[in-house]
Amino acid sequence: MKVIKFIKIYGRFEKNLAKINLFFIFIFLNLWDYLISREFFNGMILGLVMFGPAVFLWFVGTVRAAALVTLVSIFEFGVMTVFVLEGFELGGAATPLKSIFWLPYLLMAAVNGFWGLKIYSDYREKKVKVRS
Repeated sequence: MKVIKFIKIYGRFEKNLAKINLFFIFIFLNLWDYLISREFFNGMILGLVMFGPAVFLWFVGTVRAAALVTLVSIFEFGVMTVFVLEGFELGGAATPLKSIFWLPYLLMAAVNGFWGLKIYSDYREKKVKVRS
């Protein structure tokens, strides 16, 4: 019962980002990897390596953690963008399918970066208003 209560997404979106990342890693990436390459767990393991630190930092929930998630996500987004664009640019007809594999990772890095930046910028605005 406690597991179901933990899994439910309710309240502010910022409080649920760790749950959304865990859902993305364990459920979506397994399905995505099976659809693309007919294998299980490879996408999930790669997702754990890439988004595991973000899950931990979202679970911590401090402003410094959100700033660190933003920095890591910007780096991941840049790397994934290079992978996707390189696949479309350098390959023939078969390579775009390989670069499509990286699109969910790219989008999740963008979501983590966006929300981390939003949380940090809201905090900075409040801090500036308090000082003035």
